[in-house]
Amino acid sequence: MLTNDDFNFEGEPDSHLLQVIVSLQGQDLRCDVKKNKNRNIDEYNKIDSKINEQITANHQALKRIPEVYANVLQRLKLGQTKIKSCKDKIQRCRTSLQCQRDDLKRLYLESCARSQAVLLIERIANVREVSGIVDNHLRNKHYQHATKLLKTNVAQLEGDLAGIEALTSIKKELKERKDSLHITLIEQLHNHLYLKAPTAKEKIVLFRSGEPPEMDNEEEEYEDEDEDLSTDPEEDTYKYLKLLIQSLQQLNKLDFTINEIDKNMEDELKSILISTAQDLLYTKRLTNQTEDSPALFQELLEECFAKYRAVAASHIVVINAIEHLKYTRELEISRYTRSVVWSRIQTSVEMLLKDYLAVDTSGEGQQPTIAHPITYIPNTNDLSQFFSRAGYGGKRSDARVFKGNLFSFDSSEIGMVTTSEFKMQQYSSTITQTQELPTLCRKTPHNITLVFKLITNFIKEINNVINISSNDSNSIPLQIFLNNFVEDTFLPTLEQKVKRAIANGTQGNTSLSVTKISNTKVPWPRPLLQGTTQVQKQLNELRGLMNRMPKYCSKFLEVVCGQLKYYKNLCQNTFKNIVSVSLGERKLSQVWYEDNNITLTIRQLPSWPVVFGRKESSVKDRSQDFHASLVNLMGVHVGNDLIPKEKIIEESERLVQLAKLHDSLVWLVTYIQYFVETLQNDKEVYDQLKIQGHYETLLNDTSDELVLLAENCLVIVFLEIRVHCYYHLLSVLRKQDYCVQIGSSDPDSEVNQLNKFLSQLEEKIKTYLPSSHTKFLFDGLGHVMNSVIIGCARDIEGITSGGLKKMSRNILALQQNLTNITLTCELELERARLYYELLYHKPDEILRNLVEQEKRFSKIEYIELIKLYYRSNKKNAKKYEKAIQKQLNQHLVKLNEIMENQEASL
Repeated sequence: MLTNDDFNFEGEPDSHLLQVIVSLQGQDLRCDVKKNKNRNIDEYNKIDSKINEQITANHQALKRIPEVYANVLQRLKLGQTKIKSCKDKIQRCRTSLQCQRDDLKRLYLESCARSQAVLLIERIANVREVSGIVDNHLRNKHYQHATKLLKTNVAQLEGDLAGIEALTSIKKELKERKDSLHITLIEQLHNHLYLKAPTAKEKIVLFRSGEPPEMDNEEEEYEDEDEDLSTDPEEDTYKYLKLLIQSLQQLNKLDFTINEIDKNMEDELKSILISTAQDLLYTKRLTNQTEDSPALFQELLEECFAKYRAVAASHIVVINAIEHLKYTRELEISRYTRSVVWSRIQTSVEMLLKDYLAVDTSGEGQQPTIAHPITYIPNTNDLSQFFSRAGYGGKRSDARVFKGNLFSFDSSEIGMVTTSEFKMQQYSSTITQTQELPTLCRKTPHNITLVFKLITNFIKEINNVINISSNDSNSIPLQIFLNNFVEDTFLPTLEQKVKRAIANGTQGNTSLSVTKISNTKVPWPRPLLQGTTQVQKQLNELRGLMNRMPKYCSKFLEVVCGQLKYYKNLCQNTFKNIVSVSLGERKLSQVWYEDNNITLTIRQLPSWPVVFGRKESSVKDRSQDFHASLVNLMGVHVGNDLIPKEKIIEESERLVQLAKLHDSLVWLVTYIQYFVETLQNDKEVYDQLKIQGHYETLLNDTSDELVLLAENCLVIVFLEIRVHCYYHLLSVLRKQDYCVQIGSSDPDSEVNQLNKFLSQLEEKIKTYLPSSHTKFLFDGLGHVMNSVIIGCARDIEGITSGGLKKMSRNILALQQNLTNITLTCELELERARLYYELLYHKPDEILRNLVEQEKRFSKIEYIELIKLYYRSNKKNAKKYEKAIQKQLNQHLVKLNEIMENQEASL
């Protein structure tokens, strides 16, 4: 707080005002203190009044406390009195009980002695009845109860009942039955492992998931498993197997049982193969079905797999039961595990596959694994052989022989009956008419295509059961055998088979034969080469193999590409043989084909894109330019001489063969495109091919090579038609004299031959080519004829009116024939006819018409026409040679002026 001492107002003009402010501030502080004091007094008064009220309210309760305390003290005294009374009574009871203790002890000892005597009598009576009870259990196959009963009673007879001489014979009998009971148990175990393994669909489905029924229960469920005497124990095979294992464990025979199962497992699996094949063959004979059908092999494998699944499921039940028994925790069972069971099954399957896939198991320095058909001939005179098949003997050829009377129950008649029934059952189950594996179909490596998926799925089941990851699946013996067989045997055999089939369809007299195709997804209205249909057939088979064996679809695709290239090479050789001659003389069409400018111009023609299924060209207005350019390029190779006959392909049939080859290749390219689409639409196959990544490139490259070869065939036919035009027309026009008085009404023979060639070729070729291809071949042919006819004007020595009629007749014949082929007016030939008809006029009239009408011909063509006119006027030619030459020069000069004026006006 500010005080007067804090300020020094002396000497300042406003010091009086500041003093007044400080004085007012002190007054405010004093007012606040007074207010706070009054407020605190009021609050104190309120609190004091509340305290007084609470004291008044609780005053009555405080007065009652002494009264309650006095009441509680009185009740405590009453309780002490009652307790003292109870204590006195208990003391009196204790004294009374001590007096009666000696009497009670004496009575208790007497009762215990009498109870022991009664119990001993009951036990002796029960022991005498055990034999009958055991016989009843064995008859009903309640082996667990029989085992427990024998073990318990033998223990009693060897224990506290050992001194009773009356039980000596019973003891001997029960001990013998106990010691031989494991034989019956092992026989039952064998029956339900191999002969009575469940094959119901629901059991197999559970097993395929990798978890056999009831295989994941806790250990206590195996230990406490008990059989129901009111039901048939064999109804549930898996439970029955566990009960047998528990019974064998109680008899301390598990080690012996495991040894016998391990010794005989392979032979039992072989016997399943033989019996299944025999049953299947017998069934097919009853139904009059063919025995040499590959489908029988597939059915055999399916049935064997079903039985093997059931057998493996039963074995796994036994293995799990052994593993869950406390007794086996110290027992060595590494030789009997899931992996061992599946390994033996794979060995049996591999043996069957080697037999039916015709695998050559012999080799240098090693013995064949399968030297003979699968056989098994038991010794029917040795009882131990039957027990060996039941699952506890040794190998078939060296069975373990049990010495002594295995089924001797001297004191039990029913036991002897059971032994007799057992022998008969074993005899009937082992003896068959033949023990050789019958041949159900022809043995060939191609059988793998029928069962590949079946085997692959079976291998996947093995992976699930023995917990092998997909990356380690190739370590499975059956998978290793399958991979080696497919890659080393089947694929090379398949490739040779396909190659041989294609070669047979493209060699000999049938190499260029055609046939109609049917039952194909790519229909074709025209017949195809037999080689092409053979390729399509082989591609269909390979496509089917991709579906049956998707894992190797990339390998099959390599075979497809290889065989397509092989067929392309065969077609290339066929193409060369058609266009070449034996003497090695090159055809003029070959010379033109090797000229890149010519082939490029052909591919620029408006009709070319239509031929190969592309959009029609938008440069139709330039068609004249392309044809004119093509004629000029071809004319360069013709020269000024006639074309020798050796330069042409004289037989039209060879051009038809090229047309066949072209059409078949076009269809094959279309089918390859369909083939690629089917691969892309098949997810399973496409996923496998995507791993390779280059399959599209392989097929596209092969397809492009076939397209190029097909184009070459069509180009050669296209060029050869024009070669014939040059050949025949030059023979008629070049170096000829048309100065005749009367023209013949018939065309020249060369013209007739050309027309005949073109007509016959068109008639034959349209059977093997679509209309668009035929139109392409003859399109622009009028330009070629027009160019040759007009171009030969410089080579004609002279022409008269009769010669002009002859020329018009030739042109008209060509025009009519070509019109019938192309169904167009062929105005180019009309132009050639008008060109020669100008010779009916004198040069002055020709030049006058040129001025009055538009230009129809080129400058060179007008020059050659005027020169031909003067060459044709041979009368007094030598006498007035200079005047004629002067007049010719004048007309040429005038022609040049007219042309220049027309060009200037344009």
